[in-house]
Order: sequence, then structure tokens, then C-alpha cells
Amino acid sequence: MKKFLVLLLALVMVFSFTACGDEPAPADEFPSKDITLIVPYAAGGTTDLLARALSTQLSTDLGVNVVVQNVEGGGGTTGTSQAVNSAADGYTLAICSNGGYLINPEVNEVGYKWDTTTPIAIVSEIQIGIAVAGDSEYQTLADLVAAEGPLTYSTPGANSTPHLLAAAIAQAEGNTWNHSPNSSSPAAIAELIGGHIDFMSVNLPTYAPYTANGDVRVLAVTGEERDPAYPDVPTLKELGYDFPASVYFCFVGPADMDPAVTEALSSAIGTAMENEDVIKNFESLKFPMTYIGAADFAGRIGDDFALYEGILKDLGVIE
Repeated sequence: MKKFLVLLLALVMVFSFTACGDEPAPADEFPSKDITLIVPYAAGGTTDLLARALSTQLSTDLGVNVVVQNVEGGGGTTGTSQAVNSAADGYTLAICSNGGYLINPEVNEVGYKWDTTTPIAIVSEIQIGIAVAGDSEYQTLADLVAAEGPLTYSTPGANSTPHLLAAAIAQAEGNTWNHSPNSSSPAAIAELIGGHIDFMSVNLPTYAPYTANGDVRVLAVTGEERDPAYPDVPTLKELGYDFPASVYFCFVGPADMDPAVTEALSSAIGTAMENEDVIKNFESLKFPMTYIGAADFAGRIGDDFALYEGILKDLGVIE
């Protein structure tokens, strides 16, 4: 009997230690293991480059590896869903655009909505540009609008912010344009230059390497003022279109994360963005640095969502 009791006690202790080992570390010990940062788009695209610009410095500052993992599909929702439906311990995050975060979940069942996640930080907010190949016959946005026959265009994904922009212009002008989404920006640019699509709607920095050598020509940009990098390109507002929205890239996590862990991650991201190497990376990518911490990010989501919800209703995408 004594041997049985000793064995039973030993088993209880083993299971107790095992259970403790599976529990997340307390907030004051966070992080105690590697963090997975899911990029819900293909490698080499905008979001991937942003993630990699930050992950090295975050790894140094946090003292654990921040491992970038590409999980593409669903216009940015497949990887985001995987991240926000993981354990709410801060060890699995997503970096995504507002299209995959706010817009797509309202149109499709993707396993989450923005209010079932934890907003952590915005890292860059970028204007959208409409562009054609450098040798395109279309010299202005008016030329695109006036073109006979349906044109084909690419965006990062269905119901992304750039897609809504193009769809809103088409609706306003009574045009029928064919949407050919492509989650890989380099692949979409190749299609544009190769003449397989007529134009693109995507965040402005994507075009930078190609406008410099004349392969791509930007016709119009969003924003209240012309972009300094393209002083000769008119804003959509100048051209009579009211579309103030931008693309922003943000870190998000599962719902019900410990507020202390959320703040630790948000602060670490803000600190990393002050690093000289990170600043240089953003500059080389032509991405503006727009740090908005967890509290302010959470405070603006409602207004952002209302804007996109109104556009989706105007387009008849949702009721």
C-alpha cells in the first residue's frame, strides 16, 4: 500500500509540473519564449517587408526570437484568423492591413471580426496610388475612366482598401472593371509591366522601385495633399473623388490578452521604431513611420470601421 501511495504521489507531482510548464508565463515575466509573427501575405510583399524590418530589432529588445511566418490566403484573412484564434498569451500575433483586419471580415465569414481581437499597434499609414505600366496608352485617370471595353486591374485582395477605391471609382463612373486580385505585389507589378492587366490600385510605396526606372506610372493618389515623392501626380480629391482612406499596417492579437502583455508588446514596437537601423529600413522601403500605440489604436477603430462600412453599403457589398 505504501509503495502504491508513493507511486501515486510521484505521478501527481509529474502531472502537476507538466501542467505548470504549459501555462503562459505571468505578465511580469513576459516574454519567456519565442514569439511568432504571422504575415498573412506572400513573402516579399509589403506586409512581409514591414514585418522583417521590425522583427530583428524586436528580437533584440525583447530578448526572444520574433519569428516571421507567412500564411497567405483569403485576402489576408487566413493568417490573421490563425493568429487571433490562437492562445491569448501574446506569443502569436499577426501584422496585417486594415483591409484584412476591418473590411474583409464584414463581407465574408473568416473566423474573426475586428472587435474579437486585441489591437496592439499601428506601424505605418500609407496613401493608395492608381498606376499603369510606363508604356501604357492611358496617360491620366480620366483616360482609364473613358476607355472603351472593360479594363482589368489588380489589388492586394478582394475588399481590401485599394479594391474598394477602384470599385468606388468604377461605380461613380458607371464602368465595369474586372478585378484580378493578387496578394503578391511583385507578381502583380510583373503582370502590369507585361501587359496582362491594365492598371493597379495598391499602397504607394509598392511602386517606388518601378516608377524610378519608368516601368510604372502613377496616375492618382489618395490623401488630402499630393505625395512629396510624386509632386506631379494629382490627388483623387483634386479629380473629384471623395475617398480619404489610407492603408495602414498593424499588429493584432487574440481577444482577451492580458492588458499588461498588450502594453509590453505595444511599447516594444514603439521602441523598435526609434532604432536607427529600423528607421533606415522604413526609409529604404519608402514607408512612412506611423506609430500608434494600443490605446489610441483601439480608440480609432470604430471610426475607421464606420467609414469602410459606409463604402461597402454604397457599393451594395453588404446591406
